[in-house]
Amino acid sequence: MPRINVTWPITIITSQGTIEGESRNITPSGLFIHCKNKLPEDEVYQIIIKLPNEKQIIVKGRMMWSNLNGRQDTGVFVNMGFSFIRMSDEDQEVLRSVISLYGEGGIRKPKHG
Repeated sequence: MPRINVTWPITIITSQGTIEGESRNITPSGLFIHCKNKLPEDEVYQIIIKLPNEKQIIVKGRMMWSNLNGRQDTGVFVNMGFSFIRMSDEDQEVLRSVISLYGEGGIRKPKHG
């Protein structure tokens, strides 16, 4: 299944509260997120992904890497890669169908005759 480039709203739930961000790309097994807050690597977070069809899915993901490895706050946006470690079967099916729809050359707009 393809990696698709999408900018969907993301909420990461941490012990200190929530962090808002945006997806940059997604696969059935992971997610690339762009946000203002760096999180500790190798930690597990609950992530809410808001899909374009008014649905949202909830996953548990492990933060695998960021573009600010070991650096203190630099005032720049943070890019982080997450690997999904837990997701309900229903959410997994919803995610796969949305990825499939977007991966087939994107959403097709109806042609006006």
